[in-house]
Amino acid sequence: MPPPWAHTAEKNRSRTEIRTLCTTPITPEQACFPGAAQSAILLRQGLGEKPDIQYLLTSRPSSLLSPDSWLAQQRAYWGIETGLHQRLDVSANEDRSRVRHRNAAWTLSMFRRLGVSLFMHWRDQDPKRAKSTLPDFHEEMRLDHHRRAFALVTSKHSTALEAS
Repeated sequence: MPPPWAHTAEKNRSRTEIRTLCTTPITPEQACFPGAAQSAILLRQGLGEKPDIQYLLTSRPSSLLSPDSWLAQQRAYWGIETGLHQRLDVSANEDRSRVRHRNAAWTLSMFRRLGVSLFMHWRDQDPKRAKSTLPDFHEEMRLDHHRRAFALVTSKHSTALEAS
């Protein structure tokens, strides 16, 4: 049986961070939460900083979720949060949107995600753009491609794009 803990040291925003996860089997009655199978304490500490403690609960038993994989999944969660969600919230101003109609909000969110996907593709095409941001992408598209984008949105036939 694997040990009930995992330990890593890694770089996080140019600083060394130590992460330790300790797990224990638990019953739903003990946790007062239906389906609970494991609990864990995650201790994160940067060098010279106060430790940050996080309490975790999962329905997966230790046979399906080892402490090492749990630690890796916990780290991957923040990759999603700081990748896509940060771009949508901060750069695309998604949190400031006042659109409340369900279909309109869904359509706008799909266009924002399309914009982020196009940005990622644009950024990966040139090594000089490695530090570029979504507003940088918007600015370059505004300067260079606004005429073609307008033609794409307003054209009735695909031949209008070839002429532009």
